[in-house]
Amino acid sequence: MSQLGVRMHGITLTLESEHAPLLEYAQRHLHGLVESAIAAPHIRVKCHWSQGEWDAEHNPFPVSGALNVIGKRMLGNAHELLWLDTLRMKGLQLRFSRAGEQWFFEVAFRFHPKKEKLENLPEYEFKKYFSLMSYLAYYPLFWYLERFRGWSVLHASALASTKGGLMIGGLGGVGKTTTCVALLQRQGIELLAENLIFTDGEFIYPCYEPIRLDENSLAMLDGDLKGLAPMFFPEGLKDKTMFHPPLRESLEKVKPAALFLPQFSPQRYVKAIPPELAAEKMLAMNRLTRELDDYYWYAAALDMHWPAPNRAQQRSEVLHRCAARAHCFELGIDRAAGVNAVVEDILHVLARATD
Repeated sequence: MSQLGVRMHGITLTLESEHAPLLEYAQRHLHGLVESAIAAPHIRVKCHWSQGEWDAEHNPFPVSGALNVIGKRMLGNAHELLWLDTLRMKGLQLRFSRAGEQWFFEVAFRFHPKKEKLENLPEYEFKKYFSLMSYLAYYPLFWYLERFRGWSVLHASALASTKGGLMIGGLGGVGKTTTCVALLQRQGIELLAENLIFTDGEFIYPCYEPIRLDENSLAMLDGDLKGLAPMFFPEGLKDKTMFHPPLRESLEKVKPAALFLPQFSPQRYVKAIPPELAAEKMLAMNRLTRELDDYYWYAAALDMHWPAPNRAQQRSEVLHRCAARAHCFELGIDRAAGVNAVVEDILHVLARATD
């Protein structure tokens, strides 16, 4: 069985699979996180890829002992938990187990697209490879960082500036990526992460993953990709172009300086909001973001079967501490004024707040 090693913020993971195309894709997708597999990683993940009709009642995993009914769609014992239908991704089944300090996660996926889907998109399996990266790498790493480091993950873009870390939160579709790309055109500003970040309450850290840019964002870059490297992905499967962000050791962590929560408005404005309210809004926005809501669903299974004290409140407390260290603002975006007006508003308020 082939394997590759993954390392994010010092947490190691080994990914194994007999399906070579999946591992080849994982190596491209994870890119800067990939390293040689080590003998004893923090997490070992194995993926079983198969094709054909899916039976959600069938257990595709080896069983090490008697299994009890844990709940609907769940079986387990003291050492393992099987989740035969997560209700989040058709064809996906999960098995979690542990041996001492090492965690073993198995992912079984049954690929069974409609005939017409394959006829129109012969490389349709790449969409599934993309989605599986959450369960094969990102969600296990998120959970480990939360559980053993006390970090929390946020749906936000982040940039490093001479004033400190800038966070741009909010739901999908409110202009985070566009604003992030526009800010990159200004001197002294560098990309930390475009979609997800971590915090331990004191610093913010990047979540390394491919960046998806639409035509408007690419036009703003005007050929200067700011260190972004194009990532291959078959045409026709995504409406955005994907890039790998640069990995810079100097940007492994940044102290938060400001948090902006954008929303579209008939007129532009910047309004200071109390950090405790900003944190609550970010917690709600995390839950309203499908990617993180799916992660919370995933993590809940692990936290139910292997509970730890204060896990539920830790996520909130860490985010509140991060917000308390930053100047927090609601940002009204007037589309008619253009993205440069948004950038000017952010930089003006940032300079005034941090002087």
